[in-house]
Amino acid sequence: MRLFGCVCGQFHTTRAGMGMTGGATPVQAPVPFYVIDHPDGVALFDCGLHADVGDPTDPYRLALQSQGQDVTFGPDETVAAHLARLDIDPGRVRYVVLSHLHFDHCGGLHQVPNATLVVQQREWEAGFDREVAGRYYLPRRYFDLGHQVKLVEGEHDLFGDGSVVCIPSHGHTPGHQSLRVRNGQGDHILVSDACYNCEVVQTRAFPDFADAEAMNRSLDNLLALGDPETVMIYGHDPAQWGVQALLPSARA
Repeated sequence: MRLFGCVCGQFHTTRAGMGMTGGATPVQAPVPFYVIDHPDGVALFDCGLHADVGDPTDPYRLALQSQGQDVTFGPDETVAAHLARLDIDPGRVRYVVLSHLHFDHCGGLHQVPNATLVVQQREWEAGFDREVAGRYYLPRRYFDLGHQVKLVEGEHDLFGDGSVVCIPSHGHTPGHQSLRVRNGQGDHILVSDACYNCEVVQTRAFPDFADAEAMNRSLDNLLALGDPETVMIYGHDPAQWGVQALLPSARA
């Protein structure tokens, strides 16, 4: 089994809430997703941005810009482009495990049409509740595309062999989940937005819209799961995706 980390564009914001230093200086953060090439099928953990968001005239991107946010995102950074470099046909992706339903984590679903979505039940229900989805910014246009959906509650062993396990980490959104991947490359916990970056481990500077109490519990639980050899990969940490990225990529 092989685990790859791929960057699907960059997120930019001048708004507070990314948990990074910089004050009024715009923050740039990677938008990662992960490819798990398992003997029983290919799985993705999240799937980055929708291809249309790279267009400067895209309505969703324009709405982001009106709120002090933006993305930079080229055609060679899409899910399909990364998979092509790994010689993986997007049509044969078996699973997409979604950490949560934000636009930068479920946007690429349109490029993997045959995948079964693996989502915490409470997250999926939140996405279809107008009030809750509005509070947590869960845009149905990106995840309600007709895929088969497997709803899970709590921990879920994706392939039944203990190598890929969903771990509930609620708080950022009502049903956020992280993913633990154990193989010959080591023990990795893909934290996703249960913690944006390593600074937040200390500051606990969570987004205003989130349930901070639940996020604290979830992050403490994730940190307690690992041993000294476990690698924690945070949701949008620039330091983890630089020259010495923590995972091999489709470009390697």
